[in-house]
Amino acid sequence: MIKKIILTAGSIVLVLLVVLGVHIYQVTGKGMSDGPNWSMGKIEVSPDLDSTRVEAVQEEYLQRPYIRAFRINREQGHFILLYDRKQVSGDELAGELGEKLQVSASLYRPSAEELASSCPAIPKDSFTYQLGSLFQSIFTKL
Repeated sequence: MIKKIILTAGSIVLVLLVVLGVHIYQVTGKGMSDGPNWSMGKIEVSPDLDSTRVEAVQEEYLQRPYIRAFRINREQGHFILLYDRKQVSGDELAGELGEKLQVSASLYRPSAEELASSCPAIPKDSFTYQLGSLFQSIFTKL
């Protein structure tokens, strides 16, 4: 019985190590993919925008092959775009959006502190965030 438990646990650990090794190999490979390189960007604008103009710009941008998603948050004054950064940069998109909407627009760049913390989209009081923080503290001490 104990032998069976040890073999099962060992097999699971071995499979997990192989999966981890394959993952590390894939993300640290030297070659760049020929396909799109999707990036998510937050473009900050003023919150007082004309909704019909913004929706027209959204529809126009969604027709472009290098834009996969375009979300609007009028209350907080920003757009979230998923774009192919091999074809266009976030700064170019921000500049173009600012011109089209006739407002000041800039690409959001997180601070060093925000980059060092866990995912900014996860609420700090959630179990997922706390578990991630635990792993982060363990690995930074090693």
